[in-house]
Amino acid sequence: MSPHTTAPCQDKRSMQETTALLGQPQDTQRRQWRTISTLVTLAMAIIASALVIGTLVYATIQRQQDSSVDNSKRLSEDSVGRFLHITDMHIDMLYTEGSTTYSQCHRRPPRIATETEVEDGHRKTGRFGIAEAKCDSPLELINATSEHLRQKWGAKGQVDFVIWTGDSGRHDKDLEVPRSFSDIEQSNILAAAALRRAFSKDVPVVPNIGNNDVSPHNELPAPGHKRALKTFRRLADAWNGLIPKDQMATFLYGGYFARDVVDFPSTASSRGLTALSLNTMYWYRANDRVGGCKAKDSPGLAQLAWIRYQMRRARERNRDLIILGHVLPARDNYRPTCYHGYARTVTQVVPPPSLSASSSATPPEVRAQLFGHSNVDLWAFVGHESKWLSSPPFPELNYTNSVDKRLWWERQVDESSGRFGKLIREVWSVDHSLHQTEVERSWESMEDDPTVLFAEDQHGDIWPTSYPAALSKPTTIPADFVDNVLKEFKRVIVQDTLNPRLGVTTITPSIIPKYFPSYRIFYYLRKPSSLWSHLSSGTLVDYDVYWANIPALNKHPLRDMGRFFKRLYRFSSTYDIPDLSVDSYLVWAEKLVSSKKLRNTFRSLSTLNS
Repeated sequence: MSPHTTAPCQDKRSMQETTALLGQPQDTQRRQWRTISTLVTLAMAIIASALVIGTLVYATIQRQQDSSVDNSKRLSEDSVGRFLHITDMHIDMLYTEGSTTYSQCHRRPPRIATETEVEDGHRKTGRFGIAEAKCDSPLELINATSEHLRQKWGAKGQVDFVIWTGDSGRHDKDLEVPRSFSDIEQSNILAAAALRRAFSKDVPVVPNIGNNDVSPHNELPAPGHKRALKTFRRLADAWNGLIPKDQMATFLYGGYFARDVVDFPSTASSRGLTALSLNTMYWYRANDRVGGCKAKDSPGLAQLAWIRYQMRRARERNRDLIILGHVLPARDNYRPTCYHGYARTVTQVVPPPSLSASSSATPPEVRAQLFGHSNVDLWAFVGHESKWLSSPPFPELNYTNSVDKRLWWERQVDESSGRFGKLIREVWSVDHSLHQTEVERSWESMEDDPTVLFAEDQHGDIWPTSYPAALSKPTTIPADFVDNVLKEFKRVIVQDTLNPRLGVTTITPSIIPKYFPSYRIFYYLRKPSSLWSHLSSGTLVDYDVYWANIPALNKHPLRDMGRFFKRLYRFSSTYDIPDLSVDSYLVWAEKLVSSKKLRNTFRSLSTLNS
């Protein structure tokens, strides 16, 4: 075969082979590109999804940050003032460091207790007291509290006034050393001195009578009784100038009085504040020396009439009110007619007129209702029982007529007529001493302490041989206590219509270390502020709770007493609520009812556990 005839065939075959060889990598390359393209698309989808998720997470965090309330900067403004609420000091001058709880912290044990015995309830006391126990406050704790308040608030002039809601006397639970009224008087002298030392004379201190500031505890006869007059006189002496002179006649009559605590320029947008210190003993169920608020000569009803009279004066003077007392208004605490009367009066179902017919001033706002007694950190609504507003449990002929919805005693106060008109003229609006007495009756203490058996040791000291475990175990809040409060919240928020003047009462935790020593600093508006443009002057906007870690302080005392109490929490940032208006409390109630996590926080903080 000629080379010329075979060459073309070879070239064609070579081209086919070359094409075949080149085709194989092209197919593989195409498959690889398809794989890469799929992976890129998948990666882009993953990245896009991640971006979406990231955006959502960021937006959620941003919303949380935006909605989280931080009042720190706003509370430092000049338009915001502060006041202290302190309660239940229960000063025990018999307190002995190293004693045990079953002796009410008064006596050391006859022998050294082993660690097992200590853990079994025979807990020994420390220098500043013992936390979560049933013992009262040692003088060391009161002195430390006074110095702390002086350094933290008094020396810097950061508190405008002080609310002190009673119970300065020790509990009368030691059968070996019964408490006398002289003990109560001395405790009140020490408590007043501690607050005077902490704050300058320019800072008003408003005291109050607790159920352990009378003797026997829980028992206080009606005004005019020799025992009542003696109690009021000696407490007035112990408080030494804390009751205004023009209120002394009122205090010596009923144990309640009024005091101006903040003076602002009297304008339509800025009103002063007057504190009404109430004597809750005349409404308290445990006080069997008086009845409810139904009888016309009831001391509890007279106090309701006095509150209405003070509201008339506040309206005339263009002032708002802060109400303080010892025992919290509640159906379980007050006699039914007194509780209803209190709720009706403070929420001003029928607002009282001004003292002057020509005055155009609006009714006063009740800016705060502050109480103690329960040793816990809680609050409650008042005035939400709508059925009571239409059918009050008072005597027949409640209302003046079908148009005038005032009760008969409200009309007497407004018109200065009848029995309460006489009280206005002869007691509540004058400054003189009363010398009314009554034949003194006998009574027995209502102390309901468990039975304890005692025996004398070789040194002549008396010690219990048997005692209830409750006397020595750490105190805990009853499980149903907070539950009842939460149930009440639920009843309020599900109501179709609410009293437009619904009120809120608050309990400040105590200095006595039943749980841990504590107090509150409230923040309020001195004047209208653009930072709280929806609120008027006098409105409470926030509070801080300070507590003292007694177990740690007993082991490691501080030199800097300004740090003896530390802030446990701030209301606004803890519950994400911007202020303490009634509307905000309703929002808070809804949150507590709907959130288990928030309820657990609420339970924990109620007994000052961080």
